[in-house]
Amino acid sequence: METNSSTNPLENLLHNPMEILNVVKNPGKYGLDIYKGLDIKQQQYVLFAAGAALIGYGLYLGMNKK
Repeated sequence: METNSSTNPLENLLHNPMEILNVVKNPGKYGLDIYKGLDIKQQQYVLFAAGAALIGYGLYLGMNKK
């Protein structure tokens, strides 16, 4: 079970909170390392979620201007 969490960077973030702290401190290095460690399907999910969040944030900002 331990080898499974070390091969999946997203599960490793949940099991090791210090990894999240490293990503927050230096997202350019650690965040990109975690992203590159994901398989293609997981990378697509992360990009889709980020895109959806940006669209939602844009809509939220647009609604506040009215």
